[in-house]
Amino acid sequence: MNFIQSIILGVVEGLTEFLPISSTFHLIVTSRLLSLPSSDFIKLFEVVIQSGAIFALVFLYLKTLFQDKKLLMNVIYSFIPTGLVAFSLHNVIKTVFF
Repeated sequence: MNFIQSIILGVVEGLTEFLPISSTFHLIVTSRLLSLPSSDFIKLFEVVIQSGAIFALVFLYLKTLFQDKKLLMNVIYSFIPTGLVAFSLHNVIKTVFF
């Protein structure tokens, strides 16, 4: 991967992370359009740029979450169904998409 390709992936991640669409899917499609190999480095790069967006949100809302216990509990509760579905369908998703 060269510098321009990494910039393109970063822009795609930045534009799609906070929209109600799958930023991961868009990174996969963009990687294929750029003819990037499906290597461990590319996968790690995608995880790292997605982690940046997640950490930005955590730092932005950290004080609010710990001041408002009800909001914190609602955030935790909202992850439970998503986690259950993700763990249940992990093998299916991996087989179909990867």
